[in-house]
Amino acid sequence: MSSATFPTPDPDAPEPDGSGSQPVPAAGDDGAPEPQWSEEEDSAAYLGDLMAAAAAGEELTAADISQAGFGQDGTAHQMHPGPVLATLVHAATTDEKILATLSDGDLAGVIIAVRRIVSFAAWAELTAVREYATRPDPRRPASAPDAPAGSTPDPASDAASGAAPGAPSGAAPGAAPGGRARGRGMDARDPNAAVAGLPGHPKVREFAAEELAPDLHVSWQTAATQITYACTVAARLPVTFAALRTGKIHPVHLHIIEDETAYLDDRFLPEADEKLAEAAQSKTFGELRYHAHRLVLKLDPESALRRKNEARKDAHVRPYREASGNAGMSARELPPDQVLASWQHIDQRARDLRAAGVPGTLKELRVQAYLDLLQERDSRTAPPTPGNCAPDETGAPDDIDETDDIDETDDIDDIDEAGGPGESDGPGESGGPDDTGEGPDASEGPSGTDGPDGNGGSGRGPRTNGPPGTGATGGSWPARDTGPSLAAQVTLTIPWETWQGTSDTPGEAAGFGLLDPQSARDLVTAAARHPATRWCYTVLQPDGTAAAHACAPGTHPGGPPDPRTLTFNEIIRGPCQHAQAHPGYRPSRKLRHLIAARNATCTAPGCGQPAARCDLDHTTPWHLGGVTCECNIAPLCRHHHRVKQAQGWWLIQPEPGLLVWRTPAGRTHTTTRTVYPL
Repeated sequence: MSSATFPTPDPDAPEPDGSGSQPVPAAGDDGAPEPQWSEEEDSAAYLGDLMAAAAAGEELTAADISQAGFGQDGTAHQMHPGPVLATLVHAATTDEKILATLSDGDLAGVIIAVRRIVSFAAWAELTAVREYATRPDPRRPASAPDAPAGSTPDPASDAASGAAPGAPSGAAPGAAPGGRARGRGMDARDPNAAVAGLPGHPKVREFAAEELAPDLHVSWQTAATQITYACTVAARLPVTFAALRTGKIHPVHLHIIEDETAYLDDRFLPEADEKLAEAAQSKTFGELRYHAHRLVLKLDPESALRRKNEARKDAHVRPYREASGNAGMSARELPPDQVLASWQHIDQRARDLRAAGVPGTLKELRVQAYLDLLQERDSRTAPPTPGNCAPDETGAPDDIDETDDIDETDDIDDIDEAGGPGESDGPGESGGPDDTGEGPDASEGPSGTDGPDGNGGSGRGPRTNGPPGTGATGGSWPARDTGPSLAAQVTLTIPWETWQGTSDTPGEAAGFGLLDPQSARDLVTAAARHPATRWCYTVLQPDGTAAAHACAPGTHPGGPPDPRTLTFNEIIRGPCQHAQAHPGYRPSRKLRHLIAARNATCTAPGCGQPAARCDLDHTTPWHLGGVTCECNIAPLCRHHHRVKQAQGWWLIQPEPGLLVWRTPAGRTHTTTRTVYPL
């Protein structure tokens, strides 16, 4: 396309700096000034012509993009994010012919432009989230979508545990960007509490996070954290937030500045905001964090102590699943003196193991010492089984000491967004490989329940590394005569064929995640050692959903019993005749098991809380005629039980295990029955 001579400059073009943009025109023969145009105005005019051509449907060419000024100090290179820059980037990157003809300088400019657009997109999302969460709440219930009478809020608690309605949720706090609990001692689960002290005193609508979460495909904790973060950066860091909008800094820069100033006294915020927003434009992420940390300490030395004291309130120990399929444990925000003393104790125990002749490198023996101390055992009294070599392939003693440095790993995500593992107080879930296969469920829970559970201890017993006859080994770790006895309050799900060693279908541990076949067999073996273990089975439909369920009475220390000896109860699908209905308010043991097998987690959108830790909620309330039956009961975690009872929320169960939620904004979301791995 050919450029027009002098079109009107585009509003998205950079502003002339005033230094020579419009020089005083020289006088002509008639004394009248002759118009002269600066380079900036020529570029703006050219971009205006490009946009007019693009709006008219013309395709931009490589020459058009090249002349747009993506090179260093060019017009497009200096342009703020907006429709003009987005159009140029779109034309440059979606046509491979244009992309291939750009010079290295222009191509680098395109990449930088994309990053500026990303910054603007992050700003736009945070701005919209803040508006959605803080706009006035009309508190008007949405019109019911042809729902039964029971879809109205239930003022009575349907908690199977007997707790009162509105009790605090037991879910784990949501983590903020960077993985730490946010905000000067405020609970991140409650955005309103977290933003209460911000300038302008924003007020977050109740359950705004729960409304946003399904559409964003995140947990409500993540949505709540994003709301808190959006309100915080806009109120406390206006200069830095504006720099994000203009593409001068990256979203990670904003995260770093917000994190480093989280405990800074408000008196020093304006100065820190201005200085750090400027510094972020020329520093890497690491350089900015170092610079911000020094500046905050200089402005407010007491902020470091406030941060440390507040962070200690989030001290915790959590197990988690490694990406490899192994497991780990994380202890966070502990007193430094106790951590260093504990590390020294582990290291000394590892050296004692080595002195006693236990094979392995010092690094491996530290792991063994760590596990020994946690389980109150001593590996020196349990020699390795003959034939198993130590991890050191040479078999020579480990005379070379590896580094004693503590691994400085990044923060580890929780097991799931809804909370930690275990803590089962009811039935567990189970699964199998196909419509004829069964899956034993090693479910252990606290005493005093009538589910497949019991009171656990720390018993020990002989260890097998797999089901009898499989010849499975425990991997590279030395096999021993004894092994762990799985503590109570853990629900395991493993297909029967996997336990028998004839299938590679993965298993699952509630609150932990998927288990490879060998790990699943090891955990079932450990569960069999525990006297409180009870075994349940679920037969699956071809689509992986539950078809029938049975529980084996009594203890079975040798492992899961043969499911062919059990009587299975059908899990209802489609129209319900209330054959499994219970006449009372609280579901029977059998009914609880059927519901938990059908829906293994909370039935709110995006919630992964195991059913064993959920309330069993009457979708149509009991006091409004709702029956205690599969077709009217579903697991809801305590938090989403409260959400269901809030004004404007509607919940129906058109068929057993299928639930339809409607938010006060009128948006609907459907959750379905659990699909087990086949």
